Amino acid sequence: MFKIPFPSAKEKYTIGLRLNLLKSVQGTLILYFIIIAVIPMFLLGLITYSASSQMINTKVQIYVEQMIIKVKENIEYYFRDLQSLAYMISVNTDLLTALREENFLDKWKEINYDNKLKQFLSSLTSTRAEVMGIYVISEDEKRVYSSGPPILISYLQGYDWYQELINTNDIFFITDIHEDDYADALSFNPSKVVTYAQLIMDLDGRKLGWILIDLNYSFVTKMLEKMELWDQGQITVLDSKGKLIFGDQATSAKYQESNFRQLYLRDWGSQLCKIQGKKELVVYRAVSFCGWKVIFSIAHDILQKENINIRNLTLVMATILLGAAIYFAVHFSKKVSDPVHTICNSMKEVEEGNLEVSIRIRSMKELNLLAASFNRMVDRIRNLMENIYDVQRKKRQAELNALQAQINPHFLYNTLDSLRWLAKIHHIEEIVKIISALENLLRASISKTNDLISIGEEIENVRNYLAIQLFRYGNSFSVVFSIDPSLTSYLTPRLILQPIVENAVYHGVESMMNGEIEIGVHSDSAGIIFEVLDNGPGITPEKVRAIMEGKSQNKGRFSGFGLKNVEERIRLYFGQEYGITIKNRDPQGTMVLIHIPRIRKFDERKIAKWVK
Repeated sequence: MFKIPFPSAKEKYTIGLRLNLLKSVQGTLILYFIIIAVIPMFLLGLITYSASSQMINTKVQIYVEQMIIKVKENIEYYFRDLQSLAYMISVNTDLLTALREENFLDKWKEINYDNKLKQFLSSLTSTRAEVMGIYVISEDEKRVYSSGPPILISYLQGYDWYQELINTNDIFFITDIHEDDYADALSFNPSKVVTYAQLIMDLDGRKLGWILIDLNYSFVTKMLEKMELWDQGQITVLDSKGKLIFGDQATSAKYQESNFRQLYLRDWGSQLCKIQGKKELVVYRAVSFCGWKVIFSIAHDILQKENINIRNLTLVMATILLGAAIYFAVHFSKKVSDPVHTICNSMKEVEEGNLEVSIRIRSMKELNLLAASFNRMVDRIRNLMENIYDVQRKKRQAELNALQAQINPHFLYNTLDSLRWLAKIHHIEEIVKIISALENLLRASISKTNDLISIGEEIENVRNYLAIQLFRYGNSFSVVFSIDPSLTSYLTPRLILQPIVENAVYHGVESMMNGEIEIGVHSDSAGIIFEVLDNGPGITPEKVRAIMEGKSQNKGRFSGFGLKNVEERIRLYFGQEYGITIKNRDPQGTMVLIHIPRIRKFDERKIAKWVK
């Protein structure tokens, strides 16, 4: 194919330097505007961002610490209130009298004390929804007074927290979370509670027993719900042993890791740590009354939200300023750069094969002269291409005419017609059929009326050819047609399918028994595809190359056309994107595909476009 002579690498480099000189004003203006507008804004934004970031971080940390202190103080206040409640119980006259009695000789008196104390303790629990039960245990563990059903001391003695309680020297004691199944032996759904215990002392300093107040562990949740907390973070409350009192289980699990060891060593503090690849600020305070830890954690990204807003505002302002600078720079250099860009784009289009380009610009005198010279060059190239195309077309047509003129068509028709009638007279129907097929095939090949025929006619020519070959080879192979009926009215160049089928016979199934040839016609988004498949031994890349280069012998063939000739005719008609594809089938055999565009018989515009 004819190639357009474009500049060499050295010439392209020289043109590039000249174009850069034309664009240097635009580049200089853009650079100066950026330096003047953006750099001062960048420095100012950087200073503002650093100062505001420091200020916001300090403000947020103070706010978080104040919130933690508020939660801590609320919990401490609650337990002090419980301490007051326990003190009120411990000074009850009936209770002290009952506990001072080592043994009740009067059983009715003992029952009377039991009822009075139960009524007293029940009245206290009725005013506090979170109090699940109040119990008083004597020092000798022989008597237990309850706000509810009687409890067995043996149940309590089985708990580790109870053993820790009776062995402690502290005045008050707060347990871990546990179940209150001792409160009602018949209950199958015990509650989870935290027990506040306080020692009962007589006036002489003698221990009289313990007051136990069971609290529903969700009392912390209800307490925190009444407070206005920052919902961006997570509040967690752990007991003195690190067990979860309030919060998310997954969140509390991370505080058991080694990098949080100082949580259990110090009463207060904060640290910025990396958890699962994300930075978090963790602030904690110990509840002095019970040793619990109140922990607040918040993602570092949330803390930086205000800083990010300031940063984004700075970037937006810088972007707007940069955009304005670029706009004015481009505006001032537009009169020079636009014509140059137009010329460059037109040159690229010509390089890609579009010879219909024409430049129309109004600019400086030199650029107008350059555009006019370019237009004249493209016109000359286009004329040369059309002349070369016309010469090649005439050459191929002459070759085809020479082949068709080798035998006088009327002589062949008359001879074959005489033979057909002779066979018919002698009732040799098979010979009649073969001669009819040969007569039709010769008529189709010698006809000079149209270069394009319908796909239906081309398929009929192939059927006639195969009828002859099946007779010749004694039906040693079979043929299967798969034709889309909707495509038979479309046009195709004459005699492009028959050489492919002939190739399948000679190179595929000629030397084998039970050979099979499949012929199909279907369409895709780009056009129409003829498909010829055989189950022969396949074809080597070297053989494909020899066939497509026209080196394969065509002696003894019907049409004298090789696959190379067929592909050249298709590309001469329709362009380089159409043609023939040859490849091996799996597990054996050869596949040949012919790709042509869709053209209808009466579609004159398309016919004019493809066939000039």
